Formats: sequence, structure tokens, C-alpha cells
Amino acid sequence: MKKFLASISLLLLTSCAARSADTTTFWIEPCTVMLAGCDAGDADLARWALAAWEEASGKRLHFVETKSRADAMFRFLWADKNSGLYGEAVPILVKGRQGAELHILLPESAGDDKLLRDTMVYLTCLHESGHGLGLRHTRAFADIMYSFQYGGDITEYFGRYRRNLMTREDIRKNSGMSPADRVALIESIQ
Repeated sequence: MKKFLASISLLLLTSCAARSADTTTFWIEPCTVMLAGCDAGDADLARWALAAWEEASGKRLHFVETKSRADAMFRFLWADKNSGLYGEAVPILVKGRQGAELHILLPESAGDDKLLRDTMVYLTCLHESGHGLGLRHTRAFADIMYSFQYGGDITEYFGRYRRNLMTREDIRKNSGMSPADRVALIESIQ
């Protein structure tokens, strides 16, 4: 049943892939004390993920932040640690158009390595927003759209990206996408 629901969700999300010259509004849940593990800088990681997709699209995608959750096509929500997920993209309708709520689980397993924690949040934002753009899971471990349902070393998945970072600002310079992710994005917006 869970796989069936995931398939239906993916079909709905696929229909919301952004088209050329589309402006997509987004909203990021404020980081509050109620959200254990949330860091004030997490909103930047979500913004950087969308900027990476915008850049990979050759600027055919354009994302604009809104203060209104109700008006946002993409809604980043900080998931409760009890959800048991890294993230999940849930299709929603916004003014008759397909959008997505992007649930991002805040990691507990990064230890004292703040950059590893930020890596996990950023890559999850990137992956889930990819679903919001209509991209499907892949079997290729190098892809941001890779699904852990195919196996693979989760520690290495995040670790290989983390090893490219010296500072938090380096996240902006390293998209985390493979060439195949870029091709899939371009094909989805044509």
C-alpha cells in the first residue's frame, strides 16, 4: 500500500514540473524553539537548494520567496524526528496548480560535525525539491535523486559531499547534482 501511495504521489508531483519562464513561489517554515534540532541557518540551505536547481536549469526556472504559506507552490517544513524519514514530498494544490510540501527531517546523527549536519539538510532539501519539480528517483548512487530503497551506503552518500566542503559557504558552490540530474531536469522543463 505504501508503494502504491508513493507511486500516486510521484505521478501527481511529476505533473507539477515547472515550465520555461515559470516563477515558482516558495515558503520556508520559520525555525522555532518548538522544532527541536532546527537551526536558524536551515532556511538558507533550502534557499540554496532552489538556487542550485535554478542554475542547473540555465535560469529557465525562477524561485521567489513569499511570506504567505497559503500562496507558496513549494513549502519547506521541518519534520519531526519521529517521522522516520530523511524527507518526503507531498503533492498539494495551490490555486488550481500542483505544488508540493517538502518535509525535511533534521538530522541527529551528525555528531559534532556541523558541516555534516548542514550537508544532510541541504541534500535533503535538494532531493525533495527535485521531486517538487517532477523528478523521479534513480538507481544511480551519484544522483541527488537516488533512492535509498535501492541500497547503498547512506554514510558515504552524505560523506562524499561533506568531504568537498571546508566552510558552510562552500555548499553554495557545490550543487550536489550529477550530470544525469541536470539532464533529467532539462528534459522535465522542455
